[in-house]
Formats: sequence, structure tokens, C-alpha cells
Amino acid sequence: MKLSYYCSSCKKENYLKTSAPDRYAFLIEYGKNEINERCKHCGNHTKKDINRLHAEPNNIIIVGGVILAIIITVFLWDFGFVSTLSGTIPIGIWVDQNKKTNLFNRSRVR
Repeated sequence: MKLSYYCSSCKKENYLKTSAPDRYAFLIEYGKNEINERCKHCGNHTKKDINRLHAEPNNIIIVGGVILAIIITVFLWDFGFVSTLSGTIPIGIWVDQNKKTNLFNRSRVR
């Protein structure tokens, strides 16, 4: 999951790195209700409330799951149905990323 916000001056999307599963954990990790970050495109300082952050699924993790499933399928091809079960790996990773994203987007901090 990656967090994003839009810069108020150039209207481009910026990303934050965090391992927090929801806004409350992000508040504890960051320590303030507002983030004060420099835009990576225009260099302007933007103050955003934590509730204005938006979470998106991390596509790199999903692609990594697809590659892992392909590798496992190649190695387990002779076992038949076991190799077809390896197709559930990327589906499971995709569902997990969507659950984390929805949990973060649904929670609000007062």
C-alpha cells in the first residue's frame, strides 16, 4: 500500500512511504495531525491533514506475486493440480492489498 496526496500548487500526486495499516497507526508513527512535506515536482511546502491522504494498492507487490506464481508453477508442473493452485498466490496478494487499502481509506482521525 502506498499513500498519496496532491500538491496544492502544481496539482501533481506525491507519495509517502509508511508501514502503518491505518490512519491511527500513521498518526502514532508521524506524531502530528498534519503532514508538512515538500512537493517532489515543484518544491512547494504543502500542509495536508492526515484525513486527506489516500491509499492505493502497491502494484509492485502484486506483480511480484504474479512472478512468484509463475516460478512455482514451472517447478511444480509435473504434480498437476498443485501447479494450478499456485495461481491463487497473486489473487491472494491482490485481495490482501485491497483490504489494506480499504481499511486505511475508511478510517478517519479526529
